[in-house]
Amino acid sequence: MTPDPDHQRRCPGRQGFTLVELLVVIAIIGMLASLALPSLKAGIEKAKGARCMGNLRQIGAAVQQYVADPGNNNQFPPIYNVSGGNANGDAGSNASLSGSSSLLQPLAVLSAYGVTLPLLTCPSDKHPDPVYGSYLWSPVLQGEMPQDIHVYTPGGVFTVNKLSTLTVCTDKYRPHLGKFNVLRADGHVEMKP
Repeated sequence: MTPDPDHQRRCPGRQGFTLVELLVVIAIIGMLASLALPSLKAGIEKAKGARCMGNLRQIGAAVQQYVADPGNNNQFPPIYNVSGGNANGDAGSNASLSGSSSLLQPLAVLSAYGVTLPLLTCPSDKHPDPVYGSYLWSPVLQGEMPQDIHVYTPGGVFTVNKLSTLTVCTDKYRPHLGKFNVLRADGHVEMKP
């Protein structure tokens, strides 16, 4: 194949892209990136929501182990301690965990069942409590037995038979694309709008 002698006259010095061509390509890449960014952020937040659900499932398993332990009188854990001590009545132990006495103690009560502070923290929570994590705990199950849970209302006292209707803990706000995760007393986790 012989070289074309007219090629150099038609395209003198043509070895790369012009500035206009390069700017057009960069603009197209920028537009595509701006279109993909919202769906990328939504995907990241869905992954954080799934991780939060996993955390709550592990907390639920720890709560179920606590209830099944005969040493705990087969009762739900005392997350809110009105006496200022821990589950064993030792006020000093709770204070050493938190640095101050407090009424909320999920870590002190459930740490023997595998619950850690990172487990108590939702990945979407930008400002978790440094001692108690991210979740709000329901006082309804406080020291109740699973087969005999009493709910006290202004209208009276009633017994709840379905554990799947009672909340153990939940996200503080709607961090997962406008939704939040809820751990129920029977151990299952659901996402609510």
